[in-house]
Amino acid sequence: MAHRLELSHIRPVKTMAAHELVLEQIRTAILVGRYGPGDKLPRERDLAEMLQVSRTTVREAIAVLTSDGLIQVKRGRSGGLIVRATELDETVIRESLRTNRQKLDEVFEFRKVVEGASARIAAEKRTAADLIRLRSILTTMDEIVGGEVGHGQDIVARFMALDHEFHAQIALASRNPWLADATIAARIEMFRPVGGVFRRLEPSAHTAHHHVLEAIEAQDGAAAERWMTSHIDETWAVIDSWLEGKRRVKVTPPPEGRREDRQEEGRQESGRLSAIASQLGAGRSPRIRR
Repeated sequence: MAHRLELSHIRPVKTMAAHELVLEQIRTAILVGRYGPGDKLPRERDLAEMLQVSRTTVREAIAVLTSDGLIQVKRGRSGGLIVRATELDETVIRESLRTNRQKLDEVFEFRKVVEGASARIAAEKRTAADLIRLRSILTTMDEIVGGEVGHGQDIVARFMALDHEFHAQIALASRNPWLADATIAARIEMFRPVGGVFRRLEPSAHTAHHHVLEAIEAQDGAAAERWMTSHIDETWAVIDSWLEGKRRVKVTPPPEGRREDRQEEGRQESGRLSAIASQLGAGRSPRIRR
């Protein structure tokens, strides 16, 4: 029997302390690579002003981050709140991912629907300024992959931060705030469990990014969507092969269909996105099923 969404379901309201909300924002910024190992966070006073909370609230969040080993507090003129390089146990990460595999699969399904649509619409609505920003990000990624291939965590962290920015900029280029918010939320949910999986960059690490951007430049929405969903499939295949200890199978984009088929797929996807928007509006976590 098909699962029926109960959009009117009323659930208990969960409250969070102010310092937990601050903690979540700072932790997310570190997870997505906005601040990498060795980087300084804004000063306590500046964080309080940015987040519009008291310095005491920020101090409580900093204490938790320090206890968790994510940051260290250095005193003196050259000190500050420094992001630490974390040593992660691969066995622990692998077991955690296996335990949460269904949720991770759902996150990647959600990414394919939302980011595929973002790429398609961005191809239709992008401006010259959007293309300049995306090309600039991609050029920096090329420089990292081409000149610093290896195991360095600082290199990987920098690349992952740019990767997040590239995907976020595509979503913003769609001129649809719902898609932009959903893209960033889905990527954050992905980074929580898999942030420590990628420890090496290879020359082919982001070939699909070029194809996506080329399609957006050519205003070919169908191609942009195909390459984006293929890219997300490839990322999931890498994680899956790492979990199972098997040889990675390369994912190739599906062949271009007839115009009528693409139009029908677009209508079906619009229906799926409407369902997702309804779930988000009702405060539910989207559950995308095959």
